[in-house]
Amino acid sequence: MLDFVKGEVAFKYSDSISIECGGIGIKVFVPLSVLTKVSPGAKIFLFVKLIFPPEGTPSIYGFETEEERELFEVLTGIPKIGSRTALNILSHFSKEELVKIVEAKDVTTLATVPGLGKKLSERLIFELASKLKTKESGKDKELIEVLENLGYSRKDIIKALSKMNTENLNLEEAVKKLTLLLSGGNFGG
Repeated sequence: MLDFVKGEVAFKYSDSISIECGGIGIKVFVPLSVLTKVSPGAKIFLFVKLIFPPEGTPSIYGFETEEERELFEVLTGIPKIGSRTALNILSHFSKEELVKIVEAKDVTTLATVPGLGKKLSERLIFELASKLKTKESGKDKELIEVLENLGYSRKDIIKALSKMNTENLNLEEAVKKLTLLLSGGNFGG
């Protein structure tokens, strides 16, 4: 079927863009990361997934990378996670952030996504634990706890953790590096 769409952004909506391809406008629902980068007139290339819902009209969802599209497919394969909810999850978290959330079993942060409550977030974490490549890390849980006690938000901590490899650091070193990253400083190198 459809694998990708390449063209010029004709219109930008609150949750989608219209891409002009050979004189035809194709409406593609995209994550916020794509919406914030594009404007009408911009050239764009997206990997797409065509969804045929049981009721309603078929929809096309677009992603910057194949990996992002695969994650969307994994999410929509989980019971009670529809296309819109999966897109909301991808609008809030990158794959790395989602892996950290699953590793830490962080229901609270995941439940901040519109359309997900606590129970659905718990089930999603359970389902994703086997589907995503995660490594259970007690250190990450401990790091999140320590940094929360220092006043940082759980969501910011997860984002920072996804950008840094803490595997070869002890807890104290990891806390120092993450605190620097979270505070926006880079003193002491």
